[in-house]
Amino acid sequence: MILIGYVTNTNMTTTMTQQEFLRDAKAKLGLTWPEFAKRIGAPETTLKKWALPDDAEKNAREMPSTMWVLLREILAHEALKGKHERLLKKVEKIT
Repeated sequence: MILIGYVTNTNMTTTMTQQEFLRDAKAKLGLTWPEFAKRIGAPETTLKKWALPDDAEKNAREMPSTMWVLLREILAHEALKGKHERLLKKVEKIT
């Protein structure tokens, strides 16, 4: 089982498996599996192997460390983009 430390929006660290991390990232981005695969530049079959439980008949694969970094960067970017959009809405209300 691959466990990671993941920093959430509240700056708390949560420990989750690779599979949980992928499902969580996909949900936060609001993407389907094919859209998610395209967003991270990985073949959909590879992404699905990364998302399989560790005990899945030798098909599960460990995600490369570079992909962990990429996914964290994408999530951080999307969080900042959301904050920026909320700020713009506040400014529009004021003006």
